[in-house]
Amino acid sequence: MTKAKLALMGVLFGGVALAQEEPREWIGGAPFTQWTRMAGDLGGLRTQLEEHGIETSGGYTLDLAAPWSGNPRRRSTDASLLDFNVAFDLDVLAGLPRTFAFIDAYSIQGGNPSNDIGDFQGVSNIASGNVDQIAEAWVETWVSDFRIKVGKVDFNSEFSVAETAGEFVNSTAAVSPTIFVYPTYPNPATSVNVFYHPTETFYVGGAVYDGAGGEGVSIGKLGPSSFFSSDPSDAMFYAAEVGNAWAGGGGWGAGRVSLGAWHSTGKFARFSGGIEEGTEGIWAGFEQRVWRENPTEEDDQGLGVFLTVGVSDEDVSGCGTSVAAGLQWTGPFTGRDSDVFGLGVFHCDLTDDPAAGTPNDETVFEALYKVQLTNSISVKPEVQYILNPGGVVGVDDTLVALIRFEFLF
Repeated sequence: MTKAKLALMGVLFGGVALAQEEPREWIGGAPFTQWTRMAGDLGGLRTQLEEHGIETSGGYTLDLAAPWSGNPRRRSTDASLLDFNVAFDLDVLAGLPRTFAFIDAYSIQGGNPSNDIGDFQGVSNIASGNVDQIAEAWVETWVSDFRIKVGKVDFNSEFSVAETAGEFVNSTAAVSPTIFVYPTYPNPATSVNVFYHPTETFYVGGAVYDGAGGEGVSIGKLGPSSFFSSDPSDAMFYAAEVGNAWAGGGGWGAGRVSLGAWHSTGKFARFSGGIEEGTEGIWAGFEQRVWRENPTEEDDQGLGVFLTVGVSDEDVSGCGTSVAAGLQWTGPFTGRDSDVFGLGVFHCDLTDDPAAGTPNDETVFEALYKVQLTNSISVKPEVQYILNPGGVVGVDDTLVALIRFEFLF
């Protein structure tokens, strides 16, 4: 999920109102360095829309990457994501309590550094060739303790989420590659999601998604008609997750643990030959704020850790088991309260089937430092060191340098 979308949903769905006494984010008001979005309140238009239950947001992310060692092609690659979204509070607009609608569109342009490096897990989590589409369009409502979301939804916004890993650029930090048929970025899918929240911390949820993507269909531009039809595929993707969170206290912050499972009804080619009718897997996640710099204040400064594990059938999945672990430190230096330092390791146990040609396993080490220049502009230099890229014999370990620029509109 993009940072612009996270910021947007935090405002609308977290119930945070704009304080009227604060200086306006516009010319003559608060300094530009304090604006949460580069466009400010658009001379008052954005504020007026928000008062009527409509919030607009967007962002632009640019990755520049190049291998510095190893034997891949030594060239730089750029990948960009331009994202715009609109959220509607239908309680304000139509008198429907606890009901929201959301539309997200994006344009992905540029190349993919993994095409040169040959790694399996994906150096950049935004690189995906050239794509222009409506990414998400859904309606969400609450019925008692049940949260129901229907429409085109990004799987990773509801399942297998690791918030503490949010600043990492390698794709495995976001979601396990063992869930290799998941309908997520850049191709979310039509779905029905239902979550039960009997308490503020515990939840259990399940969903059914259009599973055509698992059979090689580009589902990003497909509408709901393909969900109810066998054209171009009758495959479905099912997911379920149970989890519990806790608030922590003192220097020990919030945390969460989750366990999930998925199943696809699609047809998959076995590496050794033949077709497998359906496949499945499981995942588990843990994250914890182990230290807070200001225990009595509501801010993000401190150190968090995360661990996620995924398992799938390596007869059809390129990665049979994956492990992602790391730490993320917000505010590591005095006077740099919003900067982020991160260290992560991402391991993929690639299938041992001889027909796959991946006798080695791939491991990636990532180190990053995000510099928050203003509230709406950041730059994130980082390096990734890849052991056995793609698991192929004869490919050298590779050091990749990457810098990410992020702008919130």
